[in-house]
Amino acid sequence: MPCYEDAAERDAAYERAEREGTPFFAVERYDEGYAVTYDLLPAGWELSKPARKELDERLTRELEDLVGDESVPTGEVSKSVGDSLGSVSLFERERTARRVAAVAARIALDESNWVEASPPEDATGTEFRRN
Repeated sequence: MPCYEDAAERDAAYERAEREGTPFFAVERYDEGYAVTYDLLPAGWELSKPARKELDERLTRELEDLVGDESVPTGEVSKSVGDSLGSVSLFERERTARRVAAVAARIALDESNWVEASPPEDATGTEFRRN
């Protein structure tokens, strides 16, 4: 699992995913801490409804475990789980972000959980795939 230490690294990896038509999935470092991000749209896919629901539930359980563990420093943690794009942040330690990334990757990167992405209204073809 890559960890991008700055915006330039992250942006280059995201552009590569778009060029290659592959999902973007990473741990990202920000000034405030670490985040986990997935985006299936560069590959033209999104999570099926049952997979998105399962991912949301598993991440909720994982975050509840982390927040309840006094040995793991956490500040305010936020979670956004969408069909094609999701993010969980912010973690004080890269190790904690990687723990959450492992949970998310099991579902988000499992191709059997993907369905073809449906374009938003008024978007077609390459216009749709460009974020």
